[in-house]
Amino acid sequence: MAIFDKGNTESNTTLVAAGTKIDGEFNLKCKLHIDGEVGGKINSNNIVSIGSGGSFTGELKADKLIVSGTFEGSAECESIELLKGGTILGKIVSKDLMIESNSVFEGESQLKKESINLEQTKIDSAS
Repeated sequence: MAIFDKGNTESNTTLVAAGTKIDGEFNLKCKLHIDGEVGGKINSNNIVSIGSGGSFTGELKADKLIVSGTFEGSAECESIELLKGGTILGKIVSKDLMIESNSVFEGESQLKKESINLEQTKIDSAS
């Protein structure tokens, strides 16, 4: 089930309902909440949340990831929250990582670093 509106897409939420299974590549400006099963690749400049009964398998890039269900794969986000009862299996890269007790994280975590402007670095070092 998805909610579509011609207004501000960043305030809308697309919902993958329980009992729904979809695979593919998703490019989103709006929020995404997963209560069903999603596989593939997600690119979002907003929040992606996985509900307690939801699961995602694949590659994800988003502003923020909130996991109450199951995430398996790789994620690159500004912020990741693993909530009580949630599971992350795989590689995550983020600036901020919050893991609540009674959750499962198995994999690799890296700190997301700011991109470095090489041209500016060359100019500064030449001065």
